[in-house]
Amino acid sequence: GPIINMLIGFFMGLSSGAGVVISQYYGAGRHDKVRDTVHTAVTMTLILGVAFTVLGVVMTPLMLKLINMPDSVIPEATIYLSIYFSGLMGLMLYNIGAGILRAHGDTNRRMYILMLSGLMNVVLNLLFVVGLHLDVAGVALATVLSQYMTTDLSIADVTFFLGTFLNHGA
Repeated sequence: GPIINMLIGFFMGLSSGAGVVISQYYGAGRHDKVRDTVHTAVTMTLILGVAFTVLGVVMTPLMLKLINMPDSVIPEATIYLSIYFSGLMGLMLYNIGAGILRAHGDTNRRMYILMLSGLMNVVLNLLFVVGLHLDVAGVALATVLSQYMTTDLSIADVTFFLGTFLNHGA
């Protein structure tokens, strides 16, 4: 919990910060700056995503020791976090995509995408844990796959936003 909450908080802060800059340029009609800022934010997200994925997978045992995780649950926590960190790029790309779209006022689609992701997570949890008996690994896989679904939808929205508004409005 503490490790994942820290990551989510960091990524939400990063996406909010990018969103502030994007919304300022968007409001000022500086379409070229919006496009540049979006590209910079996505590029930075990709670079940080790779770095955090590698560091997270490698550092999982140490992080669990640092937060005094009981030895009895370290094997399961290690499995969960290793899979979670392997899918971290999905979480990061979703958050930056949501920040970009919030910057120009689109909040409803984010809610629908998250609702769909939550429903997918529940269904996949049932399939992986109850149906396939994957236990902790199944829960982590369901979470990661749900995050990547939200990422795909966010990337499609951001691409649509950039393609229709920025290319025609610049």
